[in-house]
Amino acid sequence: MREPIDSLMSGFPPAVYDQVKASAWRIPRHARWSFNHLRQLLPTASIAASPNPAKLTSARQDLTGLVFSDHANQQHDVQRFLKASHTDAFAVMHRGQLVFDWFDGFGAADRPHIIFSVTKSMAALLAGVLVARGKLDPHNLVTDYLPELAKSAYAGATIRHLLDMQIASGFCEDYADSDGIFMAYRRAAAWNPVEEGGETEGLRHFLTQMPKSDGAPHGQSHHYCSPHSDVLGWVIERAGNDSFANQFSTHILQPCGGHHDGYITLDTYGAPRVSGGMCLGLYDLLVIGEMVRNRGYANGRQVVPASWIDDMIAVRDNGIWRAQNHAEGPRLFTDGNYRSLWYQTGFNDQEFCAIGIHGQWLWINPQKEMVIVKMASHDKEVDSAIDRVMLAAFAAISNALS
Repeated sequence: MREPIDSLMSGFPPAVYDQVKASAWRIPRHARWSFNHLRQLLPTASIAASPNPAKLTSARQDLTGLVFSDHANQQHDVQRFLKASHTDAFAVMHRGQLVFDWFDGFGAADRPHIIFSVTKSMAALLAGVLVARGKLDPHNLVTDYLPELAKSAYAGATIRHLLDMQIASGFCEDYADSDGIFMAYRRAAAWNPVEEGGETEGLRHFLTQMPKSDGAPHGQSHHYCSPHSDVLGWVIERAGNDSFANQFSTHILQPCGGHHDGYITLDTYGAPRVSGGMCLGLYDLLVIGEMVRNRGYANGRQVVPASWIDDMIAVRDNGIWRAQNHAEGPRLFTDGNYRSLWYQTGFNDQEFCAIGIHGQWLWINPQKEMVIVKMASHDKEVDSAIDRVMLAAFAAISNALS
């Protein structure tokens, strides 16, 4: 049984056992509080909401008792699954109307929750806007925008290689790493404190040192590597001549009618963690997802070019994806694909999605006209067993509403 969380960060000061610290904010139990309060632990930049938030129309249905069977033919209902999977906030939109929402732990409608690598997918939407404005070209070299990276793994790579995770680098995405390159990356991004007597020159300097791969050249294999999206964020700032947070607010959150200010974590030099540091409210991620479902259109305007969305989700040759070592990526979508930092599932309804560790999901079913957001605090970074049950829940909800 999971330990109680009600006493976390309560009292002045909290008891030692209930004190959540920047050195241990991702550990089980503490994550239930920190994932909803990260700006109290790490440096952040605000992402301003819209002065005219979109009105959410509703056609509510109680889905808590909906029974479904998982891949192993075990039965669940939605309420028990959400609790068992440590869900903090959950919402379903169908045909543009809010159908269902649910909160637990420290999740709340007006409280931004970290979305981890869903941040990458948000950055790709912003990149699409800059492409349409003539400020960014996916065919250009990364070093056309960031000459600082000329001696790194990014030499010779294009922006498209960044967007599709096809950079040939020697980086290893090892969440269990305690003293290697992944831990150095976390320290550079200020997600882990620097050890006493040590120092870090920050995230951008870390990116200039990205090791090259001895394997295939850029564009020949899929290699999931979070720092690539931090490079994309840096490119966006250089190309757009403004901070990532301001540009995301101006070009994505405000046009979609965002209700609540979000934020993104920063390193100690002010560089944003575009690979996973964005925190958004439940409904704000939901309306962004609805914009994507509508091919970039929201609130009477084209927010992201329809051509960018179409390219992002189009079925195409997935040979590079299929050839990868699926230990690096979701085994859930072995016949899927990866384009512009979004996953194509290869499923019958052509669902596509954005995924973050510890249980963050933005799920879009274009055939059933549905958007689902799940924000959670799973104990493990990746838990395929929970994810398979969750996909069965998504399918059951889609079928029930359609």
